[in-house]
Amino acid sequence: MKSSLELYYHTVVDAPVSLEDVYALKRKNSVFIAGGTLLQLNWEAGQQRPHHLISSHKLESLQGIGEERSYLRIGASTLLSECIDDLNIQKRAKILSDACTKIAAPAVRNRGTLGGNICSRVGDSIPALLALNAELQFFNGESVYTVPLSEWITKSPLSERDLLLHINIPLEKGSQCMSFFQKIGRRESFTAAIISTAGWLEVQNGIITNVRIAIGGGSHQPQTLADVENLLLQKSFETLSWGQIQKGIENGFTSYSDPFVTDSYRRKAAANIITANLFNLLKLEHRKGEDECN
Repeated sequence: MKSSLELYYHTVVDAPVSLEDVYALKRKNSVFIAGGTLLQLNWEAGQQRPHHLISSHKLESLQGIGEERSYLRIGASTLLSECIDDLNIQKRAKILSDACTKIAAPAVRNRGTLGGNICSRVGDSIPALLALNAELQFFNGESVYTVPLSEWITKSPLSERDLLLHINIPLEKGSQCMSFFQKIGRRESFTAAIISTAGWLEVQNGIITNVRIAIGGGSHQPQTLADVENLLLQKSFETLSWGQIQKGIENGFTSYSDPFVTDSYRRKAAANIITANLFNLLKLEHRKGEDECN
C-alpha cells in the first residue's frame, strides 16, 4: 500500500490523440502540458505538482506550420526550435524566428513549444507576435474561437477548459514591410530578459502607413505602445521627431525594479533600442528611395 506522501506526489499523465479525448479525460484540476519546460521550473521552485496532466504531444491538430488562406498558421505544440528553422516563418514572420532564438538554451528550445511560451503570458515570443498582429485559436470543449493576442493578453488567465490550438499570423501585403526584434539581458548567455522589444512597419512611397511597436520580457505584461505608434503614423523619415519618439517610449509603459535592474533603466533601455532600430530601418528605406530616384 502506498503511503499518503507517495499518493500526494503521484501524478498521472494522459496523452490523448483527439480533441474529443482531451475533454473526456479532463477532470477537476487537470493541467494541460506540452513541452513541460515551464512546469518543470515551477516544480523545482517548490510549486506543488498537479495530480493529472494532459499531454498534447500526440494531438496532430496542434502540429505543423503552413499557409492557410490569408494566414500563416502555427500549431500550438510546434517546438521553439522548429519556429527558428522553418522557411515559412523565416520568410513571412522573421521576427518570430529571431525571438525564438533568444528563448532559453538550445535544450529548452528543442523541448519547449510556442504555445507554452505564449500561455506563460510573459514569453519572449509574445512581443514579436504582437508586432505581427497575431491571433490565437482556442478550443473550449464545445467550440473553436479566435481572439486577437493583443486582446487576450490583457484579460484574466485562461479558463481550465481552454486549449490553445493555433497561432495565426496575417500575411501582410504591404508595399514595403520592415521589422525588428531585440532582447537585452544581464549577460550574453541564457538569461531572463531585462526587456524584449519588437516592431513592424509598412511604408508606402516613403510614408509610414501602418506600425506596431511592442514590449515584454522579464515580468512585464507584454503590450503594444499605441501612443508611440501614433507618433510614427503618416510620417516620413525626414519629418519624424526622434527625441519625441524616444521620450514617448520611455514614458509609454510601466516597468518595475528588482535587485539587479531599476524601473528607470528598463524604460530607458527600451526607448534606446526601439528608437535605434526604427531609425536604422527607416534610414535604410529612405536611402533606397533616393537611389531609385537618381
